[in-house]
Amino acid sequence: MRIPLFTHRFTLTGLNLERFLNAMLKAGIPLLEVRRQGTRAMTCRCFSADLKGVVSLAQEKGWRIGGVRPLGLSAAGLWLRRRPGIAAGVLLSMILVGILSQFVWRVEVRNAGPYRAEIEQYLQSEGYSPGLRRAEVDASALESALTRRYPEVAWFQAYVYNVTLVVDVALGVAMPQLPSNDPSHVVAQCDGIVDSVRVYAGTAAVKAGDVVRQGDVLIRGEERGANGETVAVHARGVVMARCWRSYTVRMSLNEAIATPTGREHRATQLVCPWLAWPEEPDTPPFLTSDLTVTLTPIAGAFIPLWQRTLQWNEVALEYRRQDEAQVRAQAGQAALSRLKESLYGYELVDKWVDYCMIEDTTLAATATAEWLMDIGGGEPS
Repeated sequence: MRIPLFTHRFTLTGLNLERFLNAMLKAGIPLLEVRRQGTRAMTCRCFSADLKGVVSLAQEKGWRIGGVRPLGLSAAGLWLRRRPGIAAGVLLSMILVGILSQFVWRVEVRNAGPYRAEIEQYLQSEGYSPGLRRAEVDASALESALTRRYPEVAWFQAYVYNVTLVVDVALGVAMPQLPSNDPSHVVAQCDGIVDSVRVYAGTAAVKAGDVVRQGDVLIRGEERGANGETVAVHARGVVMARCWRSYTVRMSLNEAIATPTGREHRATQLVCPWLAWPEEPDTPPFLTSDLTVTLTPIAGAFIPLWQRTLQWNEVALEYRRQDEAQVRAQAGQAALSRLKESLYGYELVDKWVDYCMIEDTTLAATATAEWLMDIGGGEPS
């Protein structure tokens, strides 16, 4: 059975190496990686299940195989077979973790405010404490019992997350404060061009077509009394205005193309959550490279230890100019998408995109949207 995580790497030497590849193809044996090392040698990687067939075919046809090395889980399995005590410890650790995960080992009460200590004491008295089997936790019954015991609390939600019994508490919400009747103005909350004004109380200070800035008075908190005197009131009304917002995205017209040179460098570390050895891996003298990091577990759950393999593949960078029309379309779409996200919930009246070139290397797309909204609000306190 071919499993991608179980592979072997080997070096093949001999003449007419292309014939070896054809023989592998005819035999139905896939090679995951092939790299020439010279005219008479190449390094290959195959599934561990196919290694016996590869060696048999190579010996039959006169090629020589050497440097056979397990990779991934094959290497870990070989390492564990040489150390049966660790393998047994890993197995026992997994069994122990599976058993312990069937119990509740922590009880957490959230957002309970002044009721926290009392609820924790009640849960402990009812048997909801560390060591309780998860199968014995009836979340619905617990929620009902807490609701009856604390009627002043809005609601409870109980559930088990991993090995923690969580009780979420929502306290009663205070009644929102009613609008004040003290005299005040209606002011602009943002810039815009007034489209319409509806006054419920007070006197309009702007009309349709006026340009207003944030903080300008839109409806004054005053009215004319029966005797012609000015009376202060709490201004109320709706002032609809056209507003705009823009978002700019910049994209480079030069695309970096990475071409592998064939040079590579490999380093290995032993790592755990607290330290790594060696602390700093031996880095290659490459100017540009692609880094691949592979973690192979070595120990079990209670001794987290991995082998970290770092492989640098040198690449040569070449900059190629992209098609301007394609970059323009991508930049415009990105700018519009970000603009719509920032204006989610508003009904857009119009939208458009403007483009400009920066030093002949960068294309800037500016998306602008127009929408109608009530810009009136209370004065800042």
